Amino acid sequence: MAGGTWLGLETARRGLNTHRYALDITGQNLANASTIGYTRQEAIIRATDPYTVPSMNSSCTPGQFGTGSMVDYIRRVKDEYMDNNVRRSTSDNGYWADQVSVMQRAEACFAEPAAKGISQKIVDFFKSWMDLQNNSGDLGVKSTVVEIGSNLATLLGTVYKQLNSIEKSVLEVDSSGEVQGGMMQDQVNQVNDILTQINDLTNAIKKVYDVGQQPNDLLDRRDLLLEELSHYGPVHVTDGNTNGKPNGELEVTFFGTKVLDSSADLCFNDMKLGLDAGNFVIGSAKSGGEIVNLSTKLADQEFSGSLVGLVNARQELIAEQDKLNELAIALKDEVNTILDSSGDDFEKIFFSGSLADGDFVVNPDLLNDPNKLDGAVADKVSKLRDKDVLGESTFSEYYSYIVTDVGNAAANANSMAANQAAIKQQITSLRDSVSGVSIDEELTKMMQFQYGWQASSRMITVVDQLIDTVINRMGV
Repeated sequence: MAGGTWLGLETARRGLNTHRYALDITGQNLANASTIGYTRQEAIIRATDPYTVPSMNSSCTPGQFGTGSMVDYIRRVKDEYMDNNVRRSTSDNGYWADQVSVMQRAEACFAEPAAKGISQKIVDFFKSWMDLQNNSGDLGVKSTVVEIGSNLATLLGTVYKQLNSIEKSVLEVDSSGEVQGGMMQDQVNQVNDILTQINDLTNAIKKVYDVGQQPNDLLDRRDLLLEELSHYGPVHVTDGNTNGKPNGELEVTFFGTKVLDSSADLCFNDMKLGLDAGNFVIGSAKSGGEIVNLSTKLADQEFSGSLVGLVNARQELIAEQDKLNELAIALKDEVNTILDSSGDDFEKIFFSGSLADGDFVVNPDLLNDPNKLDGAVADKVSKLRDKDVLGESTFSEYYSYIVTDVGNAAANANSMAANQAAIKQQITSLRDSVSGVSIDEELTKMMQFQYGWQASSRMITVVDQLIDTVINRMGV
């Protein structure tokens, strides 16, 4: 028999190993059917070299005899282009997603519409002055005016402090301009950690490639980290290769700036968040300079990544605080200007301080003795209710504008986040349709490889019987 007596036995043995390996890979897929970031693996089976290699001394046979099969390598079923799309959609979603919680907390600071909210207190405040107009010397009515004014000042101060607290939870900066903490600082720290992990994995992946093996599970972990990194900002990935074959090298850009290059042993995993001329920047000590100007990215409308999204949310919060402070200052100036024109026996100041300084209050002297309030000017103060003092808006209209602005910002962030999440889910589903595990498909393959293994086993049994006949029964 061409190839010797044992050719059939060896062919069947190889078939056993091939189908066992294929079953092991199928089991790996089934075990990780619910594992986030896992990419389906596939055994690439090829025929082994036939017997024999043609030469001048080859025996005359009908043709080359096959010698079985083998698992050539374990392929990771992956669409790199879809991965790029998923990372991009993750960055776009990240811009809006982290803004939602921030703006919803800001919206919750304004208890509107409510019977005891600031809007109603503004109405009550001017209504009390109208009552004082009719009873200019009544101590009880004066006490009511002072008390309602004090409540209004307290409510304005409370809302301002709540907005300021939310702003500091996004980013806290001390008087010298040094970043002390907040969500943005936490995210930069997370970016550094992710880059460290990616760099470590890349070094391990290169070693596996160097010995001619396929680091599928390590590649899955690295891809998952790259997707996580893309939540914080746009990520672009370039894989290295040698003669067209992957070698595990990786180059990563973050916000268009190279932050990792394994071929050059470059990894900027020491980035810090800071201020530069009023702009928020991410810098690396290793680079010796600026890496990313987040404020410029926002100004250029590069709406991608949660870091830029948080810069936008913080600016929204600061803007609303400024508007609230403008309302308080305008109220103070208008009322105090009228009181300043009253007689010498009365207090000239009703409100003092500002929300920004945290000392916006009703004059303590009036709180202690409401009778010092000049009721003769009540008519003039009450008319402030309908006066356009802030642009073309009354106090009530301007406050309503602030509330509406915060509500619209929260609603817009929520709507855009939902829209981007839907886009991300759709793109991820398309990617998973290629690289994800289908249990039905794997069960079908399991049965296929099981029967292949059984057939190879049966072949070994048959060859064994043939050999037994030749050795033990021929000539008997």
